Amino acid sequence: MDLRALECFLAVAEEGSVSRAAAALHMTQPPLSVRLQTLERELGVPLLIRHGRGVELTAAGRALAERARRLFSELNTTTELVRTIGLGTRGRLTVAVGHTVSPRLLPHLVGGTMLEPGVDLVLTEDSDSDVVERVHRRDAHAGLLHLEPGGPGGTQHAASRARALEVAVVAREPLVAVLARTHPAAGQERIDLAEVGGERVVVTAEAGAGLAAHLRAAWADAGRSSDARHEATSVMHALALVEAGAGVTLLPAQYSSMLWPGLIARPLRRHTAVVETAVCWRPDEDSPVLRRFLRTALSTPEPDMLAPEHARDDGSR
Repeated sequence: MDLRALECFLAVAEEGSVSRAAAALHMTQPPLSVRLQTLERELGVPLLIRHGRGVELTAAGRALAERARRLFSELNTTTELVRTIGLGTRGRLTVAVGHTVSPRLLPHLVGGTMLEPGVDLVLTEDSDSDVVERVHRRDAHAGLLHLEPGGPGGTQHAASRARALEVAVVAREPLVAVLARTHPAAGQERIDLAEVGGERVVVTAEAGAGLAAHLRAAWADAGRSSDARHEATSVMHALALVEAGAGVTLLPAQYSSMLWPGLIARPLRRHTAVVETAVCWRPDEDSPVLRRFLRTALSTPEPDMLAPEHARDDGSR
């Protein structure tokens, strides 16, 4: 059954007149009459009773009109569903987030359009190795983690490449020293790790291999790699140890705004490698919602390792 013929029939049924239906459909009356006659011949039953005042529906016509209304309603719903799925405004997105990735970064990546009513967003927290593994197994559409020092040669980047994942940097930030407000060095504008007194508190690789590698490198550059230390398997536990007076810790700068009153963050006097937060994903993942997420994530000011299909449009293309 031709949908256009069914649409013409329904217009006649709604208007109660072939001439008024023709005007509503922006067509002349003769071709509309031909479509109606063709539809009746196809079904083998009369659908309309024509008289001087217009038309009336037969019993078969009333049944067809009722079902045609439901059909077109379902067709419109299906069209809208397919369109929103294709545009990435409907669907499910699971992002595996490394333990040490600052929550302050997430609103910039998943806020706004990713929180539309049609998008089901799921965030899970995992170790860096589990982030890569979950994306590889398709348990997550994308992952966020800290790369180890050395940029493209970092362990996470190499491991992701080995698993055929794409990797791009979404944020860069320096390390800062976090001290208890009662620490003797808390009044300094910048902290020299080689001179700051007290023990150090480190976040272990169990929390995040990428960040742990940055911390080891920074302390080693300051000649403090063999000093006494306290270990924590999470950023929050490290901060609790610092407040308790266990020593000084290093964290990415985005954690500065998350410190509670007993803690204070200070920039470092000596240069250390910036901490890179990266997104990884399977290049063969066919998810419009993921593509929208990547466009948002890679539109930040920081990325320079972008897959061509997700690179920002600078106006030259």
